[in-house]
Amino acid sequence: MAESSLSNTLILGLGNDILSDDGVGLLAARRVAELVGDAAEVVEASVATIDLLSIMSGYDRVVIIDAFLSPDLPAGSQIRAAAEDLPKGFGYRSFHTLTFSEVLDLADWLGVSMPTEVVIHGLAVDETTTFGETLSPAVAEVWAQWAEEIARIEFGPEHVEMSP
Repeated sequence: MAESSLSNTLILGLGNDILSDDGVGLLAARRVAELVGDAAEVVEASVATIDLLSIMSGYDRVVIIDAFLSPDLPAGSQIRAAAEDLPKGFGYRSFHTLTFSEVLDLADWLGVSMPTEVVIHGLAVDETTTFGETLSPAVAEVWAQWAEEIARIEFGPEHVEMSP
């Protein structure tokens, strides 16, 4: 990956680390940050989607890392998607429940400078509402390897500082 494509990159870890598996995006973002050093800035957030406007504004590239619920995929399954791959959503929305696509549309309408590239890495979890600071066994087993894979995919192996 060319050095210029790494400049002005944000790693955005999303989640809540007191809601068990919901915190896996934060843990993985911290690990990616350790692996890529100063190749990207890292921000952790537990926010409503409208808040992503101010967090992502001004970056050329954003790599979002988060947990997701899926009735079709077992816990520990991984996805990588571009912003345009996400569903537009339907029904009632407030500023707390806008879909990610709606946030990007709103930024465009408001003239807010947003990244030209947004990549989302998701890890399937079984639930995100149990209070606790430990991950479920299925998520605990794969999260560190997932973070290392994200670092290699998004920053190239030459930018990843793996420990022996």
